[in-house]
Amino acid sequence: MDINTNPLTASSADPNVVLPFVIVQYSNRKTTEIGLRMMDVWQHISNIFNSPKGGGNAAGGFLSGNFWGMLYPQAIKNLVLVENEAKAKGVTNNNIAAVAITLKALVFYDITACWESAPFAQVMNGAQFPSPEFDNQETILNGIVDLCDEAIALIDAMPATGNASLTGDLIYNGDMTLWRRFANSLKLRVLMMIRNKDTSVDTKIAATLGQPLIETNTQAAMLRYSGTAGNVNAWLQLVTAFGTGSNETTNYCGPSPVIRDLLEGDPRLELWCVDGTNGNYEASDVGIFPNATKARISNNVIRGDLPDAWFLPAEVTLYRAELAAKGVVAGNVNDLYRQGVTLSLQWWGGAIPGAQKTLTPTQISGYVNSLPDITGLTQSQQLQAIGEEQYLQTFWMPIEAWTHVRRTKIPDIQAAPGSTITTMLKRLQWSPTEVSANPNNPIQELTDVPMWFEN
Repeated sequence: MDINTNPLTASSADPNVVLPFVIVQYSNRKTTEIGLRMMDVWQHISNIFNSPKGGGNAAGGFLSGNFWGMLYPQAIKNLVLVENEAKAKGVTNNNIAAVAITLKALVFYDITACWESAPFAQVMNGAQFPSPEFDNQETILNGIVDLCDEAIALIDAMPATGNASLTGDLIYNGDMTLWRRFANSLKLRVLMMIRNKDTSVDTKIAATLGQPLIETNTQAAMLRYSGTAGNVNAWLQLVTAFGTGSNETTNYCGPSPVIRDLLEGDPRLELWCVDGTNGNYEASDVGIFPNATKARISNNVIRGDLPDAWFLPAEVTLYRAELAAKGVVAGNVNDLYRQGVTLSLQWWGGAIPGAQKTLTPTQISGYVNSLPDITGLTQSQQLQAIGEEQYLQTFWMPIEAWTHVRRTKIPDIQAAPGSTITTMLKRLQWSPTEVSANPNNPIQELTDVPMWFEN
């Protein structure tokens, strides 16, 4: 009898069992630890319980331990097992190996975005390296690019017929054309982080932009939730377990003044928020929970069937706009800027599964047409306009939002009131369990020290 002695790590890798486990655990833990406890760091909302925004022990306690404890033993170890067994079975299992590698790349992106240095190369072989050494962020980011390239190469080498069953794919239902787009898009995201510090990757960026990417909302990478028992987005679980079951009456989450100001006249304001009795969608100050007089996040956002979005097409289009504004690639900056806004409005206006509020095509085009033409602006003004839309595009995508603000400094998020640090939170501290168990831990940086990619 094959007995699995570790309930969190598989002893054999049936991908149609292991992959759903990894995907669901990853989504749930990212939502509960980074979403539910950190969305006020980059001020998409004004306040949240047990937030590490002020620095101190909250940035390295249970939050860090819980997320780290999922990413390594539950995600990375299981994905490596699936990958290795798929490769051993030959090219008919390339699809399975490619999915595992792409997911592994996504997990390592989260790891380095949260902690900067982390075990990377040696952690792929846990038996040989039980106490893996930490790699620096530059090494990890370049390694993620290599993982994406490997996944793409495996997809390209798939035979025309006879490929393994992949019913456990909860993201794209085994469509490897879409997985290829996701791997390329994730590669672009990581290259943009590297470029912030090292512009020698411009050639790689240009080549990646020439590949199929996530370019329409139908190609979005996301985990869908049905909203039924056992399949509910964790945001709703919070307001159900400790509140009324509706954020609009529980009043846990409301927009910060930063995002409220950026949404002036924007139809996404009514999609994302409900108004308070004070009117005009007045926002609560940072560090303050809303009440019935202030704007709160709508049930259109905090709902059981809200999908966990991993990559949306507006991100690609706004990268194109940013790169065109910087002269890295050719393109009409104003057109790309407007296309990015349009894609975001279309996503939240009805393309997102389960939307309770929608926008008509006329509403979307009317707003986009009202935007100023940024063609004649200075480069810094163009980048400010694009960066603000990138910030809005990352709404309810926690790690992407935090990374965007640190990469571009748009918007200018300052230290939260009462902070023990001098800036916005820049990093988490390593899991206390990891610190005590692994003698190869480097010295912890303070949580207001910028990461390598921030330049």
